[in-house]
Amino acid sequence: MFSKDRPVEALVVGAGPVGLFTALSLARRGVGVEVVDTGIWPCQHSYALAIHPSALALFEELGLKQQILSRAFPVRTLGLWDRAGSRGQIRLAEGEDCLAVVRQDVLEEMLEKALRELGVKVSWRHEVAKIEQANGGVNVQVNRFERESRGYIVAHTEWVVAESKELEVPFVIGADGHRSGVRRALGAEFPEVGPPLYFAVFEFSADAGLEQETRLVLGEETTDVLWPLPGGACRWSFQLPGYTDEQAEALKDQLLKSGFGYFPTEREKDRGAGGGEGLPVLEESSLNEYIRTRAPWFRAQPTDVTWRTLVRFEKRLTSRFGKGGMWLAGDAAHLTGPAGVQSMNLGLFEGRDLAGRIADILKSNGSQASLEQYNAHWTQVWRELQGLTGGLEAADDCPEWLRDKAGRLLPCLPAHGDALRALAAQVGLRLKG
Repeated sequence: MFSKDRPVEALVVGAGPVGLFTALSLARRGVGVEVVDTGIWPCQHSYALAIHPSALALFEELGLKQQILSRAFPVRTLGLWDRAGSRGQIRLAEGEDCLAVVRQDVLEEMLEKALRELGVKVSWRHEVAKIEQANGGVNVQVNRFERESRGYIVAHTEWVVAESKELEVPFVIGADGHRSGVRRALGAEFPEVGPPLYFAVFEFSADAGLEQETRLVLGEETTDVLWPLPGGACRWSFQLPGYTDEQAEALKDQLLKSGFGYFPTEREKDRGAGGGEGLPVLEESSLNEYIRTRAPWFRAQPTDVTWRTLVRFEKRLTSRFGKGGMWLAGDAAHLTGPAGVQSMNLGLFEGRDLAGRIADILKSNGSQASLEQYNAHWTQVWRELQGLTGGLEAADDCPEWLRDKAGRLLPCLPAHGDALRALAAQVGLRLKG
């Protein structure tokens, strides 16, 4: 189940981009790390992610930046549009840096390969069944699942626990997404800090002429996003104001408070035709109507719709990023809207920060108090990004058309901290306070 050649000093739960990046950052610092994931396999066909220009520097530290750029579609500007057409533009990066649009499975393949080269193998089909802090460490029970044939007259297979192992590790990092079992074991709350947003998402082939621009389309009540994708494809994400999925709303709190169930699973980011088939909001006639009413300047004819889905985005922020030997990064700690791809990208920064602090404690007798600084810093950063400390406001040079829409841009800018302030300043916006 785990390597016998070295002690496990840090257990990373979750093998998405943030979990793999955190594990690689730990391994590069000489920390004995293992990665477990409840998925049956890595992502095989996933949607495209966008890596912030500032986050590319993190991959450069690990020697992966050029690999990513060679497989990515570069986006250099964020265009601000409305129904009438172009209203402005934000330059995202200079030189070779860009907003790198890359498929999730490609990114994870690179990270997992780099981990294997350091002797770290991801343990798929593994569930963290029990986790608790004790004696200055963390006690963990990990179960490994296998398929077992059952039945006589009607044969079928079920997932069963094939092996169970108890171990004590100094640190557990929860990068296990919005249903995080590590967060639940930590006892951290995960409240909504804003209303949920529903989007109808379509990917299709089209000669859209986007070049290297992502377009943010600001309507009276909607914020839509048009992404260029590798291979001449594009993705439209249309906000659905007033839409509600009664079943999703009824289940959301139950899912967040549930136990460690749903194991093992196919990766949530794996996709074929997408989810929500049969919904009127995802029919081709709806796609054409969204374009006609919200972006009539989009003349490209959608052909070969390869993916369509209804997505519910929540705004949530954990009450704590960790305590003792249990810490969180990525979607396990925060959720936000889709346009700025902030949750995943900041999760990479969190993983790197956490890896450095843990390595310092384990290898250089560093202070455990530095982890409380991690909690304080990222809580402050996310309170700012979620608009809890005021949000964006118009400065004197903000164009008139944008003034009443200023607050909407905060979750749409692919940056945080000073980089976000610089992007906002290009269109006359500033953070309050």
